[in-house]
Amino acid sequence: MSQRDRHAVCSEVAMFVLSLFALLVLLPAAAALISEASRWQRSFIRPAFSIGAAVIYRQEVASTRPTVDARDIRPATRGEYYYYSIIDYLRVTEVLGDGRIIAVARNHKRLCFWPNDSALRKAHLNERLFYRQRFPRF
Repeated sequence: MSQRDRHAVCSEVAMFVLSLFALLVLLPAAAALISEASRWQRSFIRPAFSIGAAVIYRQEVASTRPTVDARDIRPATRGEYYYYSIIDYLRVTEVLGDGRIIAVARNHKRLCFWPNDSALRKAHLNERLFYRQRFPRF
């Protein structure tokens, strides 16, 4: 095979690889950018919490006398108050159109949260198993 034939075969292979790259990568990327409802946009619209999900809300409280279910109890600098955390075991009942969630507590109190609230999180598997009696049922 001569030098010129090798060069022609090599350029044909390079063109084939570039064409394949364009078909497999660039065309779907361009179609996603052009379309209004691309997969990337839809992934952000998907709600963070689903209905029936067990969630935990950790609330920081300050009072003169901690409650029975208080955790991480810390006295104030002069000792007149106590700072502590209360853990609420909730269940999601509704997801609003703007992304907020409505959760219900064991005493049937309805609470509204933004999904990006740092004190709100989904319950881990071990929490759902060990503390299943603390989550409300509906």
